[in-house]
Amino acid sequence: MDDLTSVSSARRFSDVRGDEHFEVVLEGGPVGLPATTRARSAPTGTGRIKVPYLGGYEHFERSGDHDGLNDDASRVVIFRWTMRTKIAE
Repeated sequence: MDDLTSVSSARRFSDVRGDEHFEVVLEGGPVGLPATTRARSAPTGTGRIKVPYLGGYEHFERSGDHDGLNDDASRVVIFRWTMRTKIAE
């Protein structure tokens, strides 16, 4: 799934249907974007994430495969900010 996807902030590797998820960290973008928004999970195969923020969307793209480790040694994928779009009225 490479379309823009807004994902849940729940930090789990699978949901109730058993779909695989991985942990991501969102880098860049507005300074005021909350830390709780920057650490989240995404369905496997996600290449882009859009986050609603102050009347628009912040867009992030996957920077590569497993870029780091969490404190609990689980893999984390970094998504970097690419652009902002406004919500159409």
